[in-house]
Amino acid sequence: MPEPAARQTPGTITVLSLSPVENDHAALERTFRDSSLTLYPNCRLALQPSRTLALALAALREYRIPIVLCDGDGQPEAWREILRATREMPAPPCVIVTSRLADDRRWAELLQEGAFDLLCKPFDQSSVMRSIHSAWVHWQNRYGLTETAGECQEPAPGT
Repeated sequence: MPEPAARQTPGTITVLSLSPVENDHAALERTFRDSSLTLYPNCRLALQPSRTLALALAALREYRIPIVLCDGDGQPEAWREILRATREMPAPPCVIVTSRLADDRRWAELLQEGAFDLLCKPFDQSSVMRSIHSAWVHWQNRYGLTETAGECQEPAPGT
């Protein structure tokens, strides 16, 4: 059965999770629901799970999604395919690769090929949020696009 398409709603940042492992999606969903872990007071994260590369690519073609978490263990070439497929988009997503093997050599390889970050599994909530926050700020600064997330902008200092 096809997965529902990503929906863009004001005040929401959609994060696409590409993994054949249901526990990956469940762990990210729990992290996103934790009210103490937010990017900004006026912003929430919405997870768009995808179990196959084909469905993930379809969602990326249809919607402007700023961040993709891609399992590097179960689908070792999927993150490269995502990078290739989105390279010519006006605002390609930041691709964060997830893996049980997260060492300096792997991290350097991913960065050299164009991925944004490497996250170790099992997921640590603060590491996930740090990486997503960095990717979101990078994506906003690079493309100057805030309409995707409606009012999800960093609050002005002192507010």
